[in-house]
Amino acid sequence: MVNSLIKVSPVKKEQMAEVIELLQSISEFKPKSDQYDRIWSDFNSQPNVHSIVAVLGDLVVGYGSVIIETKIRGGKIGHIEDIVTHSKFRKQGIGATILDALYEIGRENGSFKFALECKEHNVSFYEKCAYELSGLSMQRYK
Repeated sequence: MVNSLIKVSPVKKEQMAEVIELLQSISEFKPKSDQYDRIWSDFNSQPNVHSIVAVLGDLVVGYGSVIIETKIRGGKIGHIEDIVTHSKFRKQGIGATILDALYEIGRENGSFKFALECKEHNVSFYEKCAYELSGLSMQRYK
């Protein structure tokens, strides 16, 4: 099984282009490559953002992040973001492995709860990973 060969680790700057390509499958936004250095610097300077990649050999096959927010009452919540698996490697447990790793990072950083947004067609995947449907999500763009 491919999943046993997957290595999960913090994302590195040299993996940024591969991660951005993976993210194209969930969002159309794509920065210009001449902005990568500035974006990486801004992104990497956020102390409460933890991003990981799943790598098979030299190929980035998955990505995800967790943002740790401290609430007004002192508790911490982990916001899971941008879970994506390479199209050729889906349904092999990579997404679940990324979610488990992000959950552990959040727990190590004091999160008592985890939240994520997803498209309706992905609900069953997240339910299999122990997440429960809870409310609705809304967005506003510029």
